[in-house]
Amino acid sequence: MTSEKSQLKFARSEETGELIGFVSRHSKTRKLMGVREDSRFGKQICVLSEDLKGTLEPNILYSVELKPMHKANGYVVVAATPVLFQAHVETVIVPKTLYQVTVTFGNKKIFFDPKDGKSVMSRTIDGVLEILKGRKDIKYKEGVITDYLNQARALVRRMESDGFIYTGDRHQGGIQ
Repeated sequence: MTSEKSQLKFARSEETGELIGFVSRHSKTRKLMGVREDSRFGKQICVLSEDLKGTLEPNILYSVELKPMHKANGYVVVAATPVLFQAHVETVIVPKTLYQVTVTFGNKKIFFDPKDGKSVMSRTIDGVLEILKGRKDIKYKEGVITDYLNQARALVRRMESDGFIYTGDRHQGGIQ
């Protein structure tokens, strides 16, 4: 029996409480692709093998190895490793208009925008820092956080030299 590789996010089953995922076979490439439970494509269920139960978390992308079930229509996950994304930290400054540090990884973008941020989390250095520390899918997370802090401090210094006042907390990530 051959195994196949794919990428999956797991969700809790409402009936059993177990983590499950779903795959569909791509019509042209014939590869298994992870899909959502409400996908319109013909899908098959993926359940965890006994040795993986309790070790995986829901809503995190995993690179998995799948084996077909013996008697049922679906797959058993025999190996799973979390997918880690390379993050890029970028600063955008348009004097007197836009001051932003962007951390990009996978399909996610996290903004630090002290001037026009839409939430408290995006307006303060510590707010974005808290989000980054909570993420489990960033490769070299400590280096990314250090890079972010350096760029955010430089951005705040530049913003203040342009005449704006930074109102965020300065106790951890702020300027000393």
